[in-house]
Amino acid sequence: MDSIRWEMFTVFRDYASLVPARFIQIPPNVPFAEINRCLVELLILNPHFQKYPPSKQYQRSFWKIIIGQLEDILTRPSEEDEEIDPRILDHYLSVFSSSGPLLGTSAPGLRGQICDRGLPLGEVPSKSFVTHFWEPKSNQLQGEFYPKVINLASHRTFTLEESRTTIEGGTTGFRTWFASRMLASYLIQNPGIIEGKRVLELGSGIGFLGIIAASLQQLSPKYTSSLWLTDVNEEVLTQCRHNIQLPCNVSSTHKSVQFRVLDWEEALRTDHEPLVALLRDEINPDVILGADIVFDPSLVPPLISLIALALQLGSNNGIQKSAIITLTIRNAETFRLFLNHAEEKGLSLQDIMLPQAQGSRRSAAWKKLEQEAMATEVPPPKRRPPPPNV
Repeated sequence: MDSIRWEMFTVFRDYASLVPARFIQIPPNVPFAEINRCLVELLILNPHFQKYPPSKQYQRSFWKIIIGQLEDILTRPSEEDEEIDPRILDHYLSVFSSSGPLLGTSAPGLRGQICDRGLPLGEVPSKSFVTHFWEPKSNQLQGEFYPKVINLASHRTFTLEESRTTIEGGTTGFRTWFASRMLASYLIQNPGIIEGKRVLELGSGIGFLGIIAASLQQLSPKYTSSLWLTDVNEEVLTQCRHNIQLPCNVSSTHKSVQFRVLDWEEALRTDHEPLVALLRDEINPDVILGADIVFDPSLVPPLISLIALALQLGSNNGIQKSAIITLTIRNAETFRLFLNHAEEKGLSLQDIMLPQAQGSRRSAAWKKLEQEAMATEVPPPKRRPPPPNV
């Protein structure tokens, strides 16, 4: 299937990126036969999802809700001769755990007969492959008008394996966070920021932003680029390396991606010569990236000290070094602390306008997710805009 209606593309994209199923809606204006075909060919028979599937927990939730919506559509007089493709029902049954009795059958009225009582109580969400769609800037249409039919070849994907719990093993690095999506969208719209540059990412987590950065650099082969992905947690960094090197990702072909455990606290020590040597002689970054890495006040002093140190060291052929940090403002005091420490270190600050999403045409599901993600944010304190650098 080379092309697809926009309405069904949103279902496809939201399923791939594990948007909560309660937010996903089968479009009522698409013929039922086309819905069947898209669900089977793009979700169930798709070779990518067979190799890199969403977790069974997510698939159970998704297909239960989707089958319910399909049954509702079938109650309409215009669809009375249609039926749900048996492969959809068979796939739904296949994602149930074999450890408990499965109630119900694949007969009509499936929604009322199959329930989750056959699942182990308190089942812990498993690791899951998450696939994200994005369009290189060169493929994006300009303006406010979009085609009703999406050419799938114009989109690229990247896949991560991530934990579906919010915090695992005492670290937040196992999940993709909202600020990472915003910074990734900004880089996609402004690829020149990292093309041909030496890039250092702080708090790389499982590699969401790193994959985008590596892919953008790799798609510009005429430039010589490098990328350093760092995190304080070695286990998280191992997962980051695993995701970057997944064969399905463009990032896997990047020849100059380095992974390094980096403790920001080293920047506060009097004997930080090893850190100085690393930043000056090995990494020597032109651009520093960080997304949602200021979630605790104790992180601010070492983070700002490290950024200041990295920006002051080395000379890169007249290139002005800079850092781009995106923050989710959960606490106004923490954000104020970040600003104060940056100014004390002599760093110039400038606000940048982030896109709402990569390509302004978002699905209703993603709009709801953005609203949830920002519901707990506190507006930042007002300040005068100083000259740019960070």
